[in-house]
Amino acid sequence: MTPRAFFFPAALALLLFPSGTPGGYEQPPLSLDHVQFPSHPWIALTFDDGPHPNWTEALLKVLRQEHVPATFFVVGKMADRYPNLIQEMARDGHEIANHTYTHARMSRLDAPDMLHELDSTRATIKRLTGRDSILWRPPGGDYTRRTLRITSRAGYKMVLWSVLTNDVVGAKRPAIWRRIRQGAGDGGIILMHSGVQRTNEMLPDIIELLRARGYHFVTVSTLYDLPSAAYYLPPYDPIYQDQTVSASTQAKIGAQ
Repeated sequence: MTPRAFFFPAALALLLFPSGTPGGYEQPPLSLDHVQFPSHPWIALTFDDGPHPNWTEALLKVLRQEHVPATFFVVGKMADRYPNLIQEMARDGHEIANHTYTHARMSRLDAPDMLHELDSTRATIKRLTGRDSILWRPPGGDYTRRTLRITSRAGYKMVLWSVLTNDVVGAKRPAIWRRIRQGAGDGGIILMHSGVQRTNEMLPDIIELLRARGYHFVTVSTLYDLPSAAYYLPPYDPIYQDQTVSASTQAKIGAQ
């Protein structure tokens, strides 16, 4: 399958491909060659941190109702604490990626500790889901050239974002809407969090807005045509070509 070409700020949404195949990485059993993807613009919803009881469960319920796949960058110690939520993510067809084991500031760690953070979370994901994952996102976006060099040589692929919603506790809804409206683009990666009530409340309207603009929701692996995308076949986001933003949602987001 020929990878899609996207135009968006590469410095903001970054996926780094190390040379060679990472040691111990298992290719998934399926191929994407037979899949006919739509010509609509693609976008990936990603959720950092967690899983958290209650909030992550509510988030998964919204995604299930909306038939939207997402990529979760989970914290390893939280995955060990709430394995049922990780397994629920996998059952629902979501991608589960690495956000370090302790939500560590990676630029402050030496190489062995840095790789321990990633390897421990990778092992937890594999144990709970049977799926391997080499995608990771640095907590707080904290990385240096050294961080990048060490993790890439170990076979990991770092993923940042093109839209940072800043949906943290206390964030104002108009600001979140503005960042999404102005930042969304074909091939984009939207960063949100899985333990924030406001995010759960806004998510149905965010999905409605993006669908009305023609976006098709995919996982990060599908977005970048990685072999691991085979885990998430078939892409199950329906396309609503005639969908428009409802009046109630327009009032919430200030759409014209």
